[in-house]
Amino acid sequence: MSGRHRVCSRRFRAVLVIVALAFVVATLVIRALPLPNNVALVIAVGSPYVVLVALLGLVVAMLNRLKVLSIVAVAVTAASVAVQMHWYYGGRSDGVAAESVGVRMLSANLRYGRADPAKFVELVRNGADLITVTELTAEAVQRFYSAGIDDEFPHSILFPAPNAGGNGIWSRYPLTPLSPTRYWNSGMVAARAHIPGVSIDPAVASVHITSPMGSFASWRNGVTATKSRLAGLAAAVGQGAVIAAGDFNSTPDMRQFRDLIADGYHDAVRHTGAGFTPTFPSDTVLPPVITIDHVLTRHANVASIRSVDIDGTDHRALLATVDVPIASSRS
Repeated sequence: MSGRHRVCSRRFRAVLVIVALAFVVATLVIRALPLPNNVALVIAVGSPYVVLVALLGLVVAMLNRLKVLSIVAVAVTAASVAVQMHWYYGGRSDGVAAESVGVRMLSANLRYGRADPAKFVELVRNGADLITVTELTAEAVQRFYSAGIDDEFPHSILFPAPNAGGNGIWSRYPLTPLSPTRYWNSGMVAARAHIPGVSIDPAVASVHITSPMGSFASWRNGVTATKSRLAGLAAAVGQGAVIAAGDFNSTPDMRQFRDLIADGYHDAVRHTGAGFTPTFPSDTVLPPVITIDHVLTRHANVASIRSVDIDGTDHRALLATVDVPIASSRS
């Protein structure tokens, strides 16, 4: 190869590195700001994977001895890794009361009620104390009852609806509805669970925020409504615990979702440092790639959380053990 061709090739690779790093920086900026539209939202959702783009830029820069670009690439790569590590592996404790009751919570999206009822009931029979479900249909309710869910979970507050509109809670513990119980755009059903030995009945909520792919404005309004309702639940129970779980149709890389976690709430994955836990889509030959299902807690420690497959649906369910303090928690 002639000297001229080598120079052109080196310049071309430098341009590729610049473009790659510029894209990563743009993604980090978009991630940091409130999302204005679905284009920005899609870019933000891809944030965990732009680390690979940054690494590619770094490798190309170093192999071609592009010193300045190599230094920039190191900084950009470090920044892109840091924001993901902080969320998924940062794990911190609230110092919740040592005396607590371990409550096993399973949260599942039923995909228009199509989840396999027999396998679902088999999973929760020995693995859960509280169940929150979204996309609950009337037909699914009947199938779950036929599968024997009420044998182990005799208490429930169910709002079935066609397609993706239904929510519900099944519980081993008695439930008292929190009124009003369901909200447009925030898709939330809430109740207080009477757990033996716990001085203040915790609030439990099944959450389903509308998908931004259908309407970005509806999604944004749903996030706002959910934040308001979570604040209302916190006020309702005072120093008691709150557990809110479901399909938030939001990833940690969306500023609106991070802003939603206020008033003492914590995301269970971040709280435990459980690691990257994508939940959607789960019905393809590839593993899930985005994290849109969450368990949020307030005045309660999360001992563990993991995702589990549910036959018939396109979301992995989340199974968490939440330590609900016996006595009231003090902030």
